[in-house]
Order: sequence, then structure tokens, then C-alpha cells
Amino acid sequence: MRSRLASLLAVLGLSLAVAACSGPMEKSILPEITFADQPKLTFAASSVETILEYQPTAQPPHIELAIPQPPASVATRWTRDRIALDMSQQNRVTVVIRKAGVTEVDLKKTPGLRGSFTEDQVARFDTEVEMAVEVRDARGFRVGEATASARRSNSMGEKATLNDRDRLIHALVRETMMDVNRELERNIRQYMPLYVR
Repeated sequence: MRSRLASLLAVLGLSLAVAACSGPMEKSILPEITFADQPKLTFAASSVETILEYQPTAQPPHIELAIPQPPASVATRWTRDRIALDMSQQNRVTVVIRKAGVTEVDLKKTPGLRGSFTEDQVARFDTEVEMAVEVRDARGFRVGEATASARRSNSMGEKATLNDRDRLIHALVRETMMDVNRELERNIRQYMPLYVR
């Protein structure tokens, strides 16, 4: 009996030691979402600005201010990475960020006994981004405009970790912005051929 108790205490002590050594899970570091690998859109213009019409918020269900790379920041980076100027005309390029939201919605769990055997999706994340690129001449008149928007959604299971959540949101923001990037370039080339190289 005494040796069994000693063995049990030894196993318990080893388990506690392993738990103590493992410590808290490290937060994963996710790469910056950029467009630096894509060719520049060179405009016949001499200045560029970004206007953020959308105001990021932490007011539920919005979580833009609680994530490392909110869409508004990535959209601002889009201007830096994709827009170039040839200085040939006194035009101004304006990138307008009209929407840049991320929301988190709690989902209902399966009730009763069935819920004990079901791995539910506990939260849904939605992104929405809308951007416009305008060209205005030296007098301030708009001479060209292209717009793009995208929405995406994904859900998270109840066994997901905080790192899983971060990775899911990061991928969702990246994919939404890549959708906008593709549509915006297509529309710029279609609707503003006189002002882009």
C-alpha cells in the first residue's frame, strides 16, 4: 500500500513539474500583410493621399481595434505599396477607405445531451472593406474614379485556441484585402486608362 502511494505521488509530482515548465502558450507572430510583391500602379500625377472615411471601433460586435492588423491599416499600406507617381501632371491621387470593418458574432451552442457530443462553431467573424481611388486635376475636379469592395466570413470551433483565433482573423483580413486589391486594379485599368501606366 505504501509503495503504491509513493508511486502515485511520484507521478503526480512529475505531472505538476511538466505543467509548470510548459508555462503559458506563446502568442503567435503573424506576418505583415503587404502588397510589396506586386507591381506599382503608376499614375500621371504629382501627389497622393489616403483618406480614412471609416472610423475603426471597439464597439461590439466590431473588433477592429482589438486585432494586430485591422483592415484600415492594411488598406493604408495598400496605397504605400501599390501607388507610384510619374510627376508628369499636376493631378492628385486620392485613396478613400470607405469601409474597413471586422465583427465577431457569438453563435448558439447545440443544447442538451446532443451538445455534449457536438463540436460547435462558437463565433463567426465577418470582414467588409470598400475602397475608392480618385484622380483629381489641378483645379480639384475629379477626372477618374475606380471602386472595389469585398466581404468574407469564417467561423471558429469551440476547441480553437487564442492563436487559432488570431490566425483565422489574420487570414480573413488578408484574403478580403487581396480581393479588393484585385478588383481595384482591374477597375483602375478599365476606368482610368488615361491616368495610369
